[in-house]
Amino acid sequence: MRKERVEIKKLGINGEGIGYIEKKICFIQDALPGEIVDVEIIERTRQFTKGKVVRYIQKSPYRQPSVCKEYTNCQGCALTTLEYSKHLSFKKGLLKDALKKYTHFDVERLPIQKTIKAPETLHYRQVVSLPITYFKGKVHAGIFQRETKYLTLMNQCSMQDSLINTCIQKIEDILNEHHVRDYNDKVKKGLRFMRMRNIDGQIQVLFVTGQDGMKQEVINDISQIPEVKSIWYTINTTRYQQFEMQGYKKAYGQSYLPFHCFDQKYLYSIKSEFPVYPQMEKIKLDTIRSLLSEDSKILSLNCGIGLLELSLKQNIVAVDEKNYHIHDAKENAKFLVKDNVQWICQNVHEACIQQCKKNHFDEVIVRSSELSDAFKQSFILSKIKHIIYVSDHPSSLAKDLEELDKYYRIEKIIPIDTYPYSAKFDTVVSLIRK
Repeated sequence: MRKERVEIKKLGINGEGIGYIEKKICFIQDALPGEIVDVEIIERTRQFTKGKVVRYIQKSPYRQPSVCKEYTNCQGCALTTLEYSKHLSFKKGLLKDALKKYTHFDVERLPIQKTIKAPETLHYRQVVSLPITYFKGKVHAGIFQRETKYLTLMNQCSMQDSLINTCIQKIEDILNEHHVRDYNDKVKKGLRFMRMRNIDGQIQVLFVTGQDGMKQEVINDISQIPEVKSIWYTINTTRYQQFEMQGYKKAYGQSYLPFHCFDQKYLYSIKSEFPVYPQMEKIKLDTIRSLLSEDSKILSLNCGIGLLELSLKQNIVAVDEKNYHIHDAKENAKFLVKDNVQWICQNVHEACIQQCKKNHFDEVIVRSSELSDAFKQSFILSKIKHIIYVSDHPSSLAKDLEELDKYYRIEKIIPIDTYPYSAKFDTVVSLIRK
C-alpha cells in the first residue's frame, strides 16, 4: 500500500487525527495535533482517505503512554494517549467548531464555559453491556473489533469500574466451570449478552440467553459472589437487540437496588437506565439545578426515573415514554413522600405539544441529542421563558441553536466531560426568551 507523510492539524469528532494529502482530508487513528507521521493509506474515496500510522516522525508534547493496554486493538476509546488536561480544550473546541459550521454566531463572543472535568478519569463506567463470545475453548465477555477478527477481552478494561472487572472475571470462571457456551443462532441456545451495573457498590447482573435460559446451578454459583445482589435473565432469540422490550425473569436477589443522590435514596429496577458515570451525572444534574428559578413551573422531557425532578421543590410535569421509567419514578416519589411532580408516560413529542397547549410553563428541561420540530414549535408558540437543553451531539445542538436564535438568546453554554478518554461529552445550554 502507498505511504504518505502527514502533519496532523487537529482532532476529528471521533478523536481521530486529521491531516491533508494533496488537499484531501485524511483521517488517522492515534495521531495527535502537531504530530508528523508516516501513514499507510488503508482506504481511499473521492471525499477522504484513511491512514494507519507506521512511524512517528515528530510526536506531540501532550502524548502520553496509553492508559489502556488494549489501545492498539480496541476501538472503544480514542483519546487514551492524550494528556487528560487537553481533553477538556479538545471537547470545547469540537463544540466551537460545530457552532462555527452551523450557525451565524460570532463564536468567540458566545458564553461558552470551560469544560467541566471529571473527578475520576479511569474505572468510571458503572454500566457495561458485553457480548458473550467463545475463544480458545472458553467463553469470555469480549468484543470483536469492527472489520477485524481481533477479540478484545473486557475483564480488565481501564474505563470499567474495578468491581465490575473483578465480577466479570469471577463470572467467566463460573460459566466455564459449567461448560456454558455462547449463543448458537442455528439451535437458538446459549448465552448472548451480559449486562452488569454497579449501583452504590452492589452488582446487578442480567443475562440475555437463548431458549435454554440459565441453569440453576450456574445461578447458584454466581449468587455466591458477595457483591452480586441480583441476577436476572431474559430469553431472546430474535436478531434485534432491544432487550428491554422483553420480559425479565429474576433468578436471584433483590428486585430493586438503592442509589444515593442529592442526600436521598432512589430505587432502581432492572430495566430502568442507570447512569454510566454516576458521579458525572450528579455534576450534570447539579449544573441544571443551578440554572432553575425557585418558583417556576417546569416541564421536564425525557425525565428517566426522576433523579433530578425528585430533588426539586418546584411544580413539575415530567414526561418519559418508557413505562418502566415512569413506574420507578412513581415508586420513588411514594418512597420519598414527594407530590410536586406529575408523571406522564407518553411519546415525548406528543406530550410536549399537548402540555404546552394546556399549561403555562416558565421553564423546560429537555434532554435529547437534537430538538424535533415538535419541541421547537411548542417552546416558541407557548412562549416558554427559559429552556435548558442537554445534548450529547454538538452539530445537532448547533443547528437547533441557530433555529431558536430568533426567539431565544444564549445565556450559558456548559460542556461537561461525561465520558473521559472518549470523544463523547454532554453540553448544557441555557436559553432565555428575547
